[in-house]
Amino acid sequence: MYPILLSFGQVNIYTHGVMIALGVVLGGGIIFYLAKKEHLSRKFLFDLLVFSLFGGIVGARIVYVIFYYYQFTNWHEMFFIWRGGLVSFGGIIGGFLVSYFILKKRRQNIWQWFDLGIIGLLAGWTIGRIGCLLSGDVPGIASSSKIAIWGQIPVSLFEAIWSFVIAGFLFYLVLWQKKWVQTWTSGSLFWGGLALYGLGRLVIDFWRDERVILIIKGGQIVSLLVFLLALGILIWQYLEAAKGGKNA
Repeated sequence: MYPILLSFGQVNIYTHGVMIALGVVLGGGIIFYLAKKEHLSRKFLFDLLVFSLFGGIVGARIVYVIFYYYQFTNWHEMFFIWRGGLVSFGGIIGGFLVSYFILKKRRQNIWQWFDLGIIGLLAGWTIGRIGCLLSGDVPGIASSSKIAIWGQIPVSLFEAIWSFVIAGFLFYLVLWQKKWVQTWTSGSLFWGGLALYGLGRLVIDFWRDERVILIIKGGQIVSLLVFLLALGILIWQYLEAAKGGKNA
């Protein structure tokens, strides 16, 4: 594992932080590119990314502290985010919640931006999860199998690959299946991406080294709830669209 990328005397540059920064650059670049393709205003995009990132980090840390409170010996450690400890769903909620208020204030089409934002988020998340792997932030169960890395199942790598696949699929739909996408309800890409991510996390977390609550792990409970919520909204959107088509 390589939690510290570089050291200059007493100053350490942490691998996880560097990878998160690279993920933000990649995700932000993708959102900028897609927004330009969709002829959306990009004047406020930098502010949107910065504040959403801050909201995402805060949300991810709060949820981590709630679920893994037993890992902290005192309350000061809750603020030591450079040591790792972020929950993805908390980051998604925090980031998109901040984005919602900014977009609403700017009088933008919120769901159109969210459809593009989920692509950038998952692309950036790919890089961030590789940072988790290198820093050992998300341990998998101990294993001596051929797929094990440093004696553990690389759940962070699995999640990175899955996030990349979803982002690539949605990116393909937006750029090369535009006419098909335009027939969907605004927000469908966002909820579809969230459903796929939740489903993947539900499966991947079977190999995550985490406490079991009843019959599944804590992270899987959240993943299942997110998947069911997103899938339910997608079905509702489809039924509403079909009803509107019949009444037209």
